[in-house]
Amino acid sequence: MAAVGKPHVVCVPYPLQGHIIPMLRLAKLLHYKGFHVTFVNTEFNHDRILESRGHSALDGLPDFNFATIPLQTPPSNSHTSLAVNCLALLETCRKNFLPLFRELFTKLNDTSSSSSSNPPISCILSDAFLSYSLELSQELHIPNVLVWNMGASAVLSFKHVHEQIKKCLAFLIDPSNEAATNMDLDSVMEWIPGTKEAQLRDLSKFIKTKDQVDSSGVHLERASKASAVIFHTFDALDSEVLNSLSPMFQGVYSIGPLQLLLSQISDDCYDSIECNLWNEDFECIKWLDSKEPNSVIYVNFGSTTVMTMEQLVELAWGLANTNHNFLWITRPDLIIGDSAVLPPEFLLAIEERGFIVSWCPQVQVLNHPSTGGFITHCGWNSIEESISAGIPMICWPFFGEHFVNCRKSCNEWGIGVELSSNFQRDEVEKLVEELLNGQKGKMMKEKAMEWKKLSEEATSPNGSSFLSLNNLVNEVLLSKNNNNFS
Repeated sequence: MAAVGKPHVVCVPYPLQGHIIPMLRLAKLLHYKGFHVTFVNTEFNHDRILESRGHSALDGLPDFNFATIPLQTPPSNSHTSLAVNCLALLETCRKNFLPLFRELFTKLNDTSSSSSSNPPISCILSDAFLSYSLELSQELHIPNVLVWNMGASAVLSFKHVHEQIKKCLAFLIDPSNEAATNMDLDSVMEWIPGTKEAQLRDLSKFIKTKDQVDSSGVHLERASKASAVIFHTFDALDSEVLNSLSPMFQGVYSIGPLQLLLSQISDDCYDSIECNLWNEDFECIKWLDSKEPNSVIYVNFGSTTVMTMEQLVELAWGLANTNHNFLWITRPDLIIGDSAVLPPEFLLAIEERGFIVSWCPQVQVLNHPSTGGFITHCGWNSIEESISAGIPMICWPFFGEHFVNCRKSCNEWGIGVELSSNFQRDEVEKLVEELLNGQKGKMMKEKAMEWKKLSEEATSPNGSSFLSLNNLVNEVLLSKNNNNFS
């Protein structure tokens, strides 16, 4: 018979690695608080997780189950243009997600079977880019909380792109347009609240057509109808931006850094549940163990960023010329239209100073005593994990909200320095040297440690994020359940 009295949350991330990880962390936190959890992956991603981590990775725990939907997604290891892949995935979700999710929802809610152990679904945690789920939750009159897997400032920027800077669209689409003659990418837009000294280029190099702007705007408009929204941040870091966002939504909850909240749980049973699409190489941790404190520069551009072979070679020799230790993550699909093959003479030159793997346990790497700096694409997960570890960054933003995150890290939070988009090896060498040994690097490290302390305070008992999670549960997710549940 189906269990009764227990709240049942269905967690559904957007089907990309950077969205799956934070949603899984939220799912674990809710399970710890007494929820029955169903975590939904696409069949494609489910199979990739089993291939990379083995079948035990998705065995789950009592009242923590995995389910799939047959959503056809572009392979994440395709050498097709990233922008094309992202737009194709958005379009696939727009057309097919809701009917597939509705079908799964019906199966999960079918308690007539004597073998069913699922309590009735009482709430949904959905990625903001899958806001189509709101239609279903509204029909069933259950809470639906949308999760934004980007920085709060990025969401605010998308909001203003859609509603307030139509005069800029002419420039974004066609810089030669007469209406844009007084603008350039360095135009400062001080009127965006919570984003000091933001430039037009920061809004997004990914937004180059009106269709892309409209896609973000549609999800923002729908999000205003959600029961609440979650941002993976903490009040001390983003209070001004969060205050600007609050009027846009029914409820705003800042809950982060998520990995620090999870670290408050003494039970290690959740360590066995992971959803990495790549196989993590733990040999790099042993290599880090052999290095001096703060002596290693960590290089990782996330799960979707790509680069040219020329950029790969310049980065390689820039790292080699520093004479510092480095750990470099090179996914098989890192290079546009080719394999990430490094020159033999480079591999010979770095000897014991360099360690190169295709994927790694990033949180563990960032928190290792030997890690002194991070060369990153500025995806929000990487920014948040770096802040919580107290690690300064060299920022190489690639697309989307990366540019806003880079601006905040370098200009407001004081923990980053930007690497040019078309960098040369000399610039890489200079920035790494400055980060690890220079005066500016020392100041960045001090600032990063200040933010780390604030993030730890936010996630400690009675901290802002700790209380925000409790408030979300009691004020929103349990609003249709027994008020006596604890």
